[in-house]
Formats: sequence, structure tokens, C-alpha cells
Amino acid sequence: MTQRHMMGLDPEPRTTVDNRVWFGQKLALWRSKVGWEIAERQASEIVARCQHMTGCPAESVETETCLADCPDREFRMSALVILNAARGFTPPVASKISGQLYTMPSREYFSAVVAELAACQAELATLRAAGAKAEPPPNPPSLQEKT
Repeated sequence: MTQRHMMGLDPEPRTTVDNRVWFGQKLALWRSKVGWEIAERQASEIVARCQHMTGCPAESVETETCLADCPDREFRMSALVILNAARGFTPPVASKISGQLYTMPSREYFSAVVAELAACQAELATLRAAGAKAEPPPNPPSLQEKT
């Protein structure tokens, strides 16, 4: 390993990814962000609705612990776990795909898809024709001996 590589000056190797795969990953990331935002919002509402004993420090400060006598202490702790997970796992940036620019597929890609579809249709027609003419297989020898 060279000193240049250890300092991070060597160029990173490039990996090619198809656009449809890349957009699928971005869509999955956006869905994840939306899901975590919903979980965060609902957990915040649960924490806000929890009942406390008089003088409980958690009534005004989210990071404080509830008193042992608080009626919703366990619900609040469970909601805080969900809330902190949502805050920690939400991706910082995930824009919706529909809001981005649309790029048409290339003619070559479209032609390849149409050609593959035509080949699959021809193969399916051949298999259907062969299936209609095929006779059922004869009984195995073990079954013929027993009858």
C-alpha cells in the first residue's frame, strides 16, 4: 500500500449502475425517509399525550426520566425508543423521484426490451404448440408390473 493511497489521493474505482436500478434505490430511500418521518411524528404525539405525576421532570423535558409512579411511564419509554430510532435512521437527504427530471430511455435500450419481448412471445408460442401435440408419458415400469 502506497502513501498516496493511504492519504486518499488515489482515484476511487467507478462502478456502473443502470439508471433504472439507481432510480429504484432512490425511490426506496425516499420511501424509507417518509416512513421514518411518520414513525417520528406518531411517537412524538404519544410522548406528548403521556400522563405524569405532579412534579415529574419528564413532563417538560423529553430527555428526563419519569418518576416511578407515573401512570404512562412504560408507554413513554417505548415511544421514546421508537422516536430515537426514527431520528437516528432517517436518511438526511432523500428527494422524491417524481420531483426530479425525467430522462427518456435510449433507443437502444427500448429496442432491446422490445426484441426480448418478441423473443419471449415466440418461445411461448413454440412451447404451447409443442405442449398441444405431446402425448402423455407411458407408465413407469414399476407401475406396469403391479397392474
